[in-house]
Amino acid sequence: MRVVAARAVRVAAPLIVTALAACDNVDWGGATVQVVTPPPPGAGEANVPEPGTVAGLGLPTGRVLFHVVRNPDGTANITPVAEISGDSLRTIRKPAGVAPEAYEQRFRQAVMDVNAEFVLFRRGAEVGSMIVKAAAPVTACGVPTSTGQASTVAAAAAEREFLAFRRGLAPEVRGEFSPPQVEGTIQRYASLIAERLVLQNGLQRPRSWPGAQRDLQALNLVMGGQSEMSATYLVGDNLGVGPADPEGYSVFYVASYEQRAGYTPIYTEVRDYDKTGKGAPKLVDHLNWNGTGEGEMLIQVFGTRESWYQAVSRDKGSWRKVWEGARCREPAAPTPRSIGAAERTGQTTR
Repeated sequence: MRVVAARAVRVAAPLIVTALAACDNVDWGGATVQVVTPPPPGAGEANVPEPGTVAGLGLPTGRVLFHVVRNPDGTANITPVAEISGDSLRTIRKPAGVAPEAYEQRFRQAVMDVNAEFVLFRRGAEVGSMIVKAAAPVTACGVPTSTGQASTVAAAAAEREFLAFRRGLAPEVRGEFSPPQVEGTIQRYASLIAERLVLQNGLQRPRSWPGAQRDLQALNLVMGGQSEMSATYLVGDNLGVGPADPEGYSVFYVASYEQRAGYTPIYTEVRDYDKTGKGAPKLVDHLNWNGTGEGEMLIQVFGTRESWYQAVSRDKGSWRKVWEGARCREPAAPTPRSIGAAERTGQTTR
């Protein structure tokens, strides 16, 4: 797979006619020419600012990776994740000293203006598009978000989360979307791997493994063969921004299948909240967004007052975290409450 860089769109113009109205029919030497108003800015191909033209505001000057979440009513929310810079990612956030209003206005104009079109990806394949229709609130990092309409191929109609790029700046991928299934082998191994990680880290088993499981996905990181899987298990916590039991924990992993050993982890994160504070990871999706190697995975992590993103990539045969975004906190809630560790065994202390 290779990345398609931003390209100039060259349009042949054999005839130029000055339009006096929004749409006129002009007779020109026996031929009828229809003159129409140009499409609004942002439609179709992306116009990326030249490097340095908006440096004072710290705006992205290259390709931006987006996270799209589709709502039940067909609308969708789109959030900028990071700017792709070669093989790495650069965090997007409002620089200190820049007025929020000025940053928001210029960011929307340059990156995600109304009528801008985005290409949607799921499980490494192009599956649809989204068109921005309205502005949405800024994140805690001061980065604007937007809402719009998303449409996908029939095979991805049930999918809720996507990775996205502005039309004209998306990576070139091959193959059609074929959603991998969470079948029996994945279901049998999911809790076995989680239990192994819990014991290796000196944590208590939950009362119920199905009750602790918050997310289970089948992946196709490597085409052909048995699907990979990712899973999130939580004790004393929910998969979202909010309070958690100080004695809770999270277990996240990605595992691949081997004929002799079954499923084995290729990437893990285990957090004991008593030592690290809350951090509940969940896989968003995977895609070869920089055109090199075997692709990358985007993970969203939920804290008590913030959420942030991480990127995981394969380096020298091992999957490791290669980038972590800024952790910008929302204002503290007036009366935070703690969620009891209902899934924990009868013991309340360790």
